[in-house]
Amino acid sequence: MRLRKAPKTPLAVAGILATPLYFVALMAMSLAIEKPSTRHVLSHGSIVERLGDPVGSTERTIWLLALIPPVGLLLIGVGGMLIGRAGVITSSLTAIAATVVLLVPLDTWTHRHTARYPDGIDLIPRSSTSDLYLRGEWEVSARRTAEQLGITTIVLAGLAIAIFALLEVRRRRGIVPPGPPP
Repeated sequence: MRLRKAPKTPLAVAGILATPLYFVALMAMSLAIEKPSTRHVLSHGSIVERLGDPVGSTERTIWLLALIPPVGLLLIGVGGMLIGRAGVITSSLTAIAATVVLLVPLDTWTHRHTARYPDGIDLIPRSSTSDLYLRGEWEVSARRTAEQLGITTIVLAGLAIAIFALLEVRRRRGIVPPGPPP
């Protein structure tokens, strides 16, 4: 019953910020966890290890782990509803913190992902004419995307705090009557 009467603004802000946060988490988790599958093939009398596309369980893990930050943010937004209008600040600061937590280890995750894919993300040797991605090319692109979306999330959260502060100042000052006519 208490949530029905509570202001919904903290949850709305959390919902808006959860979208770019999800994509930051998806890129970050891909860099952190994705690895090629391996299979052993008999070639010219010796066993050779071949790399293949990631296993479905790895992909599922990436998608599920990417859901944790935005769902956590939405839960903070629901908790922010109980705080009142100031819950907007809680939702925004949580989004900023989650984004920073995902962006800080990106450099390490990028290097590790590059090491796991010696021929690039497409697993095609560089000598082949079918090679689409060079080694590390996809990783740099994914890192840049995560950083840009992270900056977007932080800016949106900052704007939410600024708008909240402006509206709060206006609310506390009251409505200013218009000046007398000339």
